[in-house]
Amino acid sequence: MHLSPRSRRVTAQLALPVAVVLSGIVVGTSSYAAFSDQTDNPANSWASGKVAISDDDAGEALFDVAGLLPGDSGSDCLTVTTDTSADSSVRFYSSESSDADALADHLDLVVERGAATDDCSTFEPVGAPVLDGSLSDLMEVTSFADGLGQWDVPAGSTSSTYRFSYELDPAAPNTVQEASAITTFVWEAQND
Repeated sequence: MHLSPRSRRVTAQLALPVAVVLSGIVVGTSSYAAFSDQTDNPANSWASGKVAISDDDAGEALFDVAGLLPGDSGSDCLTVTTDTSADSSVRFYSSESSDADALADHLDLVVERGAATDDCSTFEPVGAPVLDGSLSDLMEVTSFADGLGQWDVPAGSTSSTYRFSYELDPAAPNTVQEASAITTFVWEAQND
């Protein structure tokens, strides 16, 4: 079969676009023919732990004693509870203290850690006293760094009872009449 020169030109002009379309189809199809695979590691997340500490005083002072006379004494207990996600250490210290008339020098104070019922009548000390001195000795301890009675607690919830016993020195001088001493007892927990 013979084609006219015009038919050859039309065929040549059509051949080029058809060739481009066909080569695109071949390349497109071959790019989807490769093997592939993937893996993923879903739902990565981070959450912080906690170190929490509380006591059973319901926001009330452990002591609010007035009219002390030389030789007067008393005691009370307080339970401290930790709730931590890691092993932690608890230390005891004081803050917000005032003692204008040096009453704290003559107020003997013993702080012990142990276990007891709510009324403190069955208190059983554990180890040496946390403090066996004066209230002024405690007032000098004002941070975790120099805190007293390190108590190592495991992760989870742990409680311990502290018994505070005080006595106004029987030989307290007249200079402490109508004096007052104030302090805040602080327990701080830090993870190890």
